[in-house]
Amino acid sequence: MLITMKSFKYIIFQFLFIVTLIINSYSNSNNINFKSILDSATVAYNKKDYNKAIQLYQHIINNGYTSAYLYYNLGNAYFRINELAKAIYYYEKAKLLNPKDLDILHNLKYANALISDKINELPEPFYITWFRQFTYLFDTNTWAWVSISLFLIILIFIYVNFLSSSIVFTRIVKSLAVFILFAWILSIGAAYYTYKHANSKQYAIIVSKVVEIKSSPDENSTSLFVLHEGTKVYIKDEFEDWLEIKISDGNTGWLKKNDIERI
Repeated sequence: MLITMKSFKYIIFQFLFIVTLIINSYSNSNNINFKSILDSATVAYNKKDYNKAIQLYQHIINNGYTSAYLYYNLGNAYFRINELAKAIYYYEKAKLLNPKDLDILHNLKYANALISDKINELPEPFYITWFRQFTYLFDTNTWAWVSISLFLIILIFIYVNFLSSSIVFTRIVKSLAVFILFAWILSIGAAYYTYKHANSKQYAIIVSKVVEIKSSPDENSTSLFVLHEGTKVYIKDEFEDWLEIKISDGNTGWLKKNDIERI
């Protein structure tokens, strides 16, 4: 099994990328224990003091701690005080961290059913749907550990191949290495996708009650259509205080930055 210096450097680069993902993921969440504040927020929520619960949840977030559980509870609290856009916003943030959680998905679907805008989504290619569903198997951290494990297995295979003098054994090792290498590439892609998707800030929720979507970043430009609070949009571009957005049916236009909250 021939490994050139160039390909070996590439493997090392990918390994360091995965390690960086893990370090970044843990750097803000393992240093401070907010359990007592979280318990107080839970007590406030159970007593139906939702505003106090929101204040405590926000305090935890403002101090650098995030989790799907925290965003989910915050979304529930906002839903209880009828702030639908905020509820959807935090359900979406919870979904980014735990896209397979049934409670998050159920509440998000229920909240979306209550918003004014009913937009038909454009169909996407099957392979994009398949890959996204594949990445949902694990979160970024787990994909990172899978990638590191597969990377170490590849190194072991390389080492064993160098030591072995058996042709049959070498062929078996090479066959297994090809399979492991393919799985490693997939895991790298999944780790990168989940990390980028969670940190891209390319999606947002409309937080203003009603927003006129303009044809250009100008108050005097033509109004193309109207969106209401709670609608999810994709951010394509920005210009000064304006953002070009795209909705799920493919329509695009411009709105003011203060009309949305980036997920």
